[in-house]
Amino acid sequence: MPIPYRARLDERVFLNYPGFYGRAFVLAYVEDTSGRDFEKPWGGRRVPPAPRTILEIADCENRISLEFDVTSGDQRQNSLHKVDTLMSSLQQFREALEAECLLFEQREHDLAERKRRKKAKRPALRVVRE
Repeated sequence: MPIPYRARLDERVFLNYPGFYGRAFVLAYVEDTSGRDFEKPWGGRRVPPAPRTILEIADCENRISLEFDVTSGDQRQNSLHKVDTLMSSLQQFREALEAECLLFEQREHDLAERKRRKKAKRPALRVVRE
């Protein structure tokens, strides 16, 4: 009887805080093949077992699935490069987004301050009695 799949990594996390709309999530799965023996998928030629890998990222309406192949040296190197590039891009995106969040917050504050000053400049209505 074959050994059932075991996970080296099996992570399912929601991206949004509770109460925010949508079902944004990340699904990351890497099979642990340490207990599996060589396989014979092509005419009796023995090959190392390739792990099942899943990296799926979804937001409210969109979903992407990335493929990571380990069946050759070049494929393994490319798969690791893909992850490294994704992590770097996400870090840079976060830094840029944080800068824009701070700028937006400052502009909200400035706008509220302008409205407060404008309201303070308005002359009070005087009641005229005759």
